[in-house]
Parts: sequence; C-alpha cells; structure tokens
Amino acid sequence: MSLVDLVTIASFVCVLLAGVMLVILQDMQRNQPPSRIKLRMTNSFMAHGGHVANAAGQPDLDLFRTSRKDNALTRWTGPRLARLRTVAGTNGLRVVIVVALVAGLVGFLMVTFMPLPEFTKPFVLAGMPIAGAVQSYRFLVNRFRKRFLDGFPDVIDMIVRAVRAGVPVTHVIGSAASECAEPLKSEFQLMADSLQVGLDLEEVLTVAMRRIEIADFSFFCVCLLLQRETGGQLGETLENLSGIVRTRREIRQKTKALTGEARITTKILAAIPVFIMLSMYMLNKSYLLILFNTEAGHKTLTFGVISIVAGLIVIGKMSKLDTSR
Repeated sequence: MSLVDLVTIASFVCVLLAGVMLVILQDMQRNQPPSRIKLRMTNSFMAHGGHVANAAGQPDLDLFRTSRKDNALTRWTGPRLARLRTVAGTNGLRVVIVVALVAGLVGFLMVTFMPLPEFTKPFVLAGMPIAGAVQSYRFLVNRFRKRFLDGFPDVIDMIVRAVRAGVPVTHVIGSAASECAEPLKSEFQLMADSLQVGLDLEEVLTVAMRRIEIADFSFFCVCLLLQRETGGQLGETLENLSGIVRTRREIRQKTKALTGEARITTKILAAIPVFIMLSMYMLNKSYLLILFNTEAGHKTLTFGVISIVAGLIVIGKMSKLDTSR
C-alpha cells in the first residue's frame, strides 16, 4: 500500500469520525433541558395560537426573518444580536466587543511571555477573544434572566388582582409596566405600546416570547392565549402559575445555598497562590524571581497557571446544579 493510499484512508476515517462526533454533539445539544423546554414551549404556543395569524393573512412577526441578502454568518449572528439588544440594550454589543478585545490582549500577552508550544499559539490568539465574547454574552443573558425572574411573580400577582377586579388583560399589561422595575418595565411597556397601536394580543405575545426566551414567561403567554380561546378563570390560572414561578425561584435559591461551600472553596483556592507569591515577594524576593528570570521557572509558572485555571473551571462546573427542569 502506497503513502497516497494511507493518507487517503486516514483522511476518510478522520472525516467520518468528525461527522459522527458532530451528529452526537448535536443530539446531546437537543437533549439538553433548556433546548427541550424551548422546543416544548414553541410547539405548545404555536399549536394554541401561532397558526391563527398566518391563516388570517396577517403578517408573520418573526424577529429573525431572513432575506436574500442574508448568508450563513448573518443568519447565525442575527438572532444572537437581537437577543443581546434585548438583555442589555444598546450597550450590550459594546460590552461584548470590549471584553473580546481585552481577552485578545490577554491572549497576546500569554503568547508573548509564556513558554507555550508553538502549535498552541494560534489557538490561543484566536480562542481568547472568542471565549471572552461568549462568556460576556452568557453573563448578560444570565443577568437578564435572573433580574426578570426575581420580579416576575410579583407582576403576575398584580395582574391577578386586576383581572379579578374586572380589568381587561390588555389594560393590565400597561399598568404593570408602570409599577414594576427593570427589565420587566421595558418589556411590558413595549408590549403595552404594541397593543395601543392596534396589534393583536396574540401577535404581541408571540413577539415577546421570542424576544425574551424565558420558559416562565412563555408559560404566562400560553395561559393568556388558552384563556382567550377556551375561557375559564384566568385569575386562578395565573395564581397557580405565580406559585409555580415562585417555587422554581426558591429551588434556584436553595441550589445556590447548597453549592455555596464549593463556590467559596473555589475563591479560596484561587486566592491562595496569589497570597503565597506576594508573601514570598516580601520575605525573599530573590527566591521568587527564579520563576520569572529562568526558563525552567517560566515553564513551572505556566504549568501552575494552566492547572489552577483548569481546576477552577472543573470546580465551577461541578458546583452548578441543573435547575432548568
């Protein structure tokens, strides 16, 4: 067998393994609780009201509609940029860009001063900005989700009291916008403005659900649409939903309390090396400078930093329990 045949067979096997791994990763992503919840809520929402607007000939208010000028990159970035504007406003993109630039600078300093292998330097230079942008995006989304869910049960209780007093839901949404705090205020005010200009409640809820992308709010939208189509006691339904949302919030808080020891341990482990190095610098400066003035010291310091960062990431993953179900 010649070298060309060996290279061909090896390339085919590598491509085949890469394809299998990609299929497995996609299947794992679809089976994640957030993906399953989002799919379930989308199917339930569309089954109970999403098809009515299209059947009536009304415009499809899809936030992420594509056009002929779109390509694969814009189709991938469009929904994420829209999501970023929702969770952080106009400053969200600036924050992500600044964090990506800072991460790129850190990667450049790592490549310059750390004795990394040559083949890893391009990955560090390219990976650090991407990792910084992804982490900042996740931070903004999680911060928005936490702030939204902290005040959402109180808004539902306000709507329940108004509905039981005989106030229509379309009017209650505007009143709730003036009483609640951010980010609920902006989202409900946008819904109220849309209703005032003549949009149907179904269209407003469809757009809001796709914009906010929180399961608890999607439950709220489904309850409103079901009551609109089938009737029933909306106040009792929303009161039960408020109890469910509060219970889910309590579970998240209990999870945070249970994992508090692991999170404190992570912070202590991260601070111990810095504290020891500062102490050694003050007590015996020449002994510590060996790490910075010799090649062996550079390698030891690099290995230590990488090991500590990897350990902190593992501990952080272990301390985050899944409460999305």
